[in-house]
Amino acid sequence: MVLDQFTTSGLVETAITAVTALVGLYIGYQAYRGLQRHDSSPMRYLSVGLILLFGVTYAIAFTGNAVFRLGVTPLVYQGYFRIFVRLIQLAGVSSIAYSLYLTRSEPPTGK
Repeated sequence: MVLDQFTTSGLVETAITAVTALVGLYIGYQAYRGLQRHDSSPMRYLSVGLILLFGVTYAIAFTGNAVFRLGVTPLVYQGYFRIFVRLIQLAGVSSIAYSLYLTRSEPPTGK
């Protein structure tokens, strides 16, 4: 059985990673809902950044963790996989930073 290869700490780590990915996808979903309510350019970049940072990267990290642990992909590719995940994280934080820049540069709306 495949689970025999996992240690207790490995199973706990996998479970935490899975829960983190689900919470990240929920955050991304809420950001998307906010985008639908307030269709503005800063909100669009914020939404994309949150989805990339919290949803996509954790889901990919969970999948990659499983793929490497199960031996589907050789460990020699693990470094490239980490670089790929870090590039997605960089795109996410860059998008969030750009949304904050757009928010700061937009003229205030009066009530």
